[in-house]
Amino acid sequence: MNQTRTVLGLLIMIFFAIPLLFGIIWAVGLTQAVISSKMLSELPREIIAEIPDLVDEVLLAAKDQNIQMDPDTRTWLTAVAGVATTPKELLTETGLNNWLEKELSESLRTVGDILNGKTEARNVWLNLRPLKQALNHPAMELYITQVMEKLPVCSPEQAKTWERIIQDQDHYDSLPPCRPEASLSINTAASIRSSFTRDIPDEINFFENSHFPFRRVNIAKTVMSFSYLLFLIPALFIFLGALIAARCKSHFFRWSGAVTMIGGGLALALATLVKQIIPWSLRFNPSQFSSHWLHWNDVIGDHLGGIVLVFTRHLVAPVIAVAGAVCVVGLLLFAFSFTFNRETEANVQAPQQPQTT
Repeated sequence: MNQTRTVLGLLIMIFFAIPLLFGIIWAVGLTQAVISSKMLSELPREIIAEIPDLVDEVLLAAKDQNIQMDPDTRTWLTAVAGVATTPKELLTETGLNNWLEKELSESLRTVGDILNGKTEARNVWLNLRPLKQALNHPAMELYITQVMEKLPVCSPEQAKTWERIIQDQDHYDSLPPCRPEASLSINTAASIRSSFTRDIPDEINFFENSHFPFRRVNIAKTVMSFSYLLFLIPALFIFLGALIAARCKSHFFRWSGAVTMIGGGLALALATLVKQIIPWSLRFNPSQFSSHWLHWNDVIGDHLGGIVLVFTRHLVAPVIAVAGAVCVVGLLLFAFSFTFNRETEANVQAPQQPQTT
């Protein structure tokens, strides 16, 4: 009978308690990461800081003939690398970098403040007019013209493709890697520049069609409080499984602590593995499965490590913290179980008083 109870309790904990605890740890950790003000305020700034260096590294990689790359992509990147003005300088000159660091970051920081109850809920508008002005800056058109001057002369078929792209603004053919005739070069640069802003609205509202109360409410804290309540679900199955499998109080807490540590440990191990393996996986060569990915092989993958580490640090770190806290709780329960053993041993060793008649 005792063995049957042990097996039944063990099955409940293996097939219900541990998977539920594992999944909820990840859900709570990711929820905490997404709605945190730190995520919304710091993540954009860190990514923006990584982009110029990423572009410069990709342009340098395009010069390496040992790297496999689509010929058209290499031609374009080589032309971009041949221009005296670097992409980083272009971002500064056109004001695009200023918009990214101030307008975009400030709007996302405001969203984070509203979610965390630091300010009253209201419409948060992201002004895209400075972005459109930056993309329509004369320096942008000059830069495009300079890039095209570094391209080889177009063949007759490529020239027809350029004419079709210029005449049909809604045509989304890939741009041929060549320099069109002088009569088309000005229109070509203008067409490319205008295509950047054609579908961009003047502004967007982050809380459009939302029904947030227009007062100060800590939405993030409320969501997190409800997410922590989810731990009651695996706790119920841990309690049920340990209650069935245990033969005494010490066994109950020992089972509970061990299962809690296993669930937390598995989540912690996976989160740590994800944090380590994602940067490594960027070096994976997808060209052996699809030729469409060939031009990204060894170019983007080798240089995305910085941006990916930013994402993983903000997304995975809360999961690691939650999993670590669960492991500590399990360890405390497991250690607490031994106090009952000492009490039992003390009672057994205590001499029994003779009964008097």
